[in-house]
Amino acid sequence: MNRSASLTTLCAVVLGLSAAVTATAGVLEFEDKEEWLAVIGAFVTVDFTGFKPGTVITDQYADLGVLFADGFYTIFPFDPISFPNDGWGLDGNGNITVVFDTPMAYIAVDYAGHMHFELYRGGVLIYESSDFLPGGVGNFAGLLSSEPFDMAVLMDVPPPDQAAIDDLHFGPPDCPADLDGDDSVGILDLLALLAAWGSDPAGPPDFDGDGTVGILDLLTLLANWGPC
Repeated sequence: MNRSASLTTLCAVVLGLSAAVTATAGVLEFEDKEEWLAVIGAFVTVDFTGFKPGTVITDQYADLGVLFADGFYTIFPFDPISFPNDGWGLDGNGNITVVFDTPMAYIAVDYAGHMHFELYRGGVLIYESSDFLPGGVGNFAGLLSSEPFDMAVLMDVPPPDQAAIDDLHFGPPDCPADLDGDDSVGILDLLALLAAWGSDPAGPPDFDGDGTVGILDLLTLLANWGPC
């Protein structure tokens, strides 16, 4: 049986099933920036430069796909000791909540002090990190998650102490059709898509971003069938 025919047969069988797949995030944690960079794909960096000290940061980086919720995070003035990348940073005045317009797979910060992450998907907590403690100038904390997340809360240790970050880095999954994070697109991913059929998950498996999981999303998944 050829590849196309086998996939057609598989779809016909699976469409007759009723299934729900619940994914549990598998997350790798990194304290070494070079190691984190070696295992991720393309990413975006927010460096908080170009603003006056004390500027409140909310939606200034919306064009990069990220919002800073709550509306009371402010720009630190030039401080090359706490923020050695470029001297500028963000004072969370408590926890820092970042919301992404599409699900992300990895996130990292250069930070001053301590760092602790909570990752959310659709308002549900999917992962709570270890406590990243001070390691000298240029502290780094990074995560790589097998389950995409659309919100992250960054906090000092213990919360709700004041969190402060130098730069924020984040990026999307390298293989968005791989819904269960096993580095291939297969039957479990197809079952997850079918379980979400007709819903609006605010991300994969709504691959075309039209607000509904439907036939175009199914075709996208099938087009990416096999190893990532």
